[in-house]
Amino acid sequence: MRLSIQTAFVQSAIVGIALACLGSSPSQAQAPAAPQQKELAATVTSYWTTTKTGALRDKKIYGRFALHKDAGRLLNQMNFICPKNRRTYAHLTIYLDDMIALGVPYKPAHGKIEGQFAIDGNGAITLAGESIDTELFFDRTPANVNEIDRVLNAKRIQLRVGETQIAYDTNPKFEELMRELLAESAGATGFFSTEAMLADCRKYRGESAR
Repeated sequence: MRLSIQTAFVQSAIVGIALACLGSSPSQAQAPAAPQQKELAATVTSYWTTTKTGALRDKKIYGRFALHKDAGRLLNQMNFICPKNRRTYAHLTIYLDDMIALGVPYKPAHGKIEGQFAIDGNGAITLAGESIDTELFFDRTPANVNEIDRVLNAKRIQLRVGETQIAYDTNPKFEELMRELLAESAGATGFFSTEAMLADCRKYRGESAR
């Protein structure tokens, strides 16, 4: 489930001001070139946001929001889904439809995938997941908890699935602006670091450990 948070007016204000503050983003300027593969970069919050639309009866949704200069709007690019039922794994969902519209090559597919994540410029880790149309799902399991938590905590993520390459960067000015605008105008109910988000999820599920 995508988090829907912006009115047209709020979107216009966010995009105009946020794009101005991202004009000289150091992380984007240093993004490595990909001469043989097209890599699209977007700026994303490092913190996770909860909204009124993400407070459901059987799950809690935490979102990270991205901005790309050509999109003209905010993108709910990834969510961490925390189910109330402890027998169901929490999972990371990454949405590709907005990036496909911006030119990322990805053929909608159904089935098992392997996502390669380069974290903060370091070596890649591989996570097994599932693709359903243009959405990618990665369960947080006892077997991969250390690896997926590195992805959740990352300041810069480079994701590769087949021919698809996407980079997510963070920017302090963008984050400060976004926190204020989301809190005042877009129905945000909470902001969480990854550590705080995982702790809140455990509390919601009635768990004492990860």
